[in-house]
Amino acid sequence: MFARISLPSIASLFLSFLVIALPGCSARIQVLPEPVVEQTVLRSGPLCPTSWFCSQGKPGSLNFKGILNNKTGDKPLFIEYYMSSFEESFPIGISIKLDQTWHNLRKTSTDFGDTVRVVSILPADLTDKVLNAKEIQLSFSSRDNTTTFALSASNADGLKSLLKDLKEKLDAQSKLMITNH
Repeated sequence: MFARISLPSIASLFLSFLVIALPGCSARIQVLPEPVVEQTVLRSGPLCPTSWFCSQGKPGSLNFKGILNNKTGDKPLFIEYYMSSFEESFPIGISIKLDQTWHNLRKTSTDFGDTVRVVSILPADLTDKVLNAKEIQLSFSSRDNTTTFALSASNADGLKSLLKDLKEKLDAQSKLMITNH
């Protein structure tokens, strides 16, 4: 009268249901948002005008940073200066003297850690002046003091070379095409 259903036949019935039902479930399209690349960052090598041993992020080192903003196509340049967090109070900014004229650079950020990184924008018109300057002096100010030093001829040439190479690489970057298919 009643058919006996064994455990193996229940398992095979369930397995058959899964085989039939799963292809329909997995055929749905999944929408996965992808991150949009908003910018590309390029950094030059470091320059340490007051030290023989130089590395990126070492107190007393500086480097240039360039950003390609993918939304607008803008390509601003920045100078980053690193100082010891134990030696300085709150940093105020960076100034650069090109030949006989001082230029105060607008500070964009300050990052605190083992070293303090002060980032200031380098305006486009000033970039050309740096590349053509005969004498370069840098000044880094905090609330307590200002450190100013003149770059030697070899350090000035090194600074110009770093800036020129970064600017060329940044100018060669093209705006990324992002498409949605």
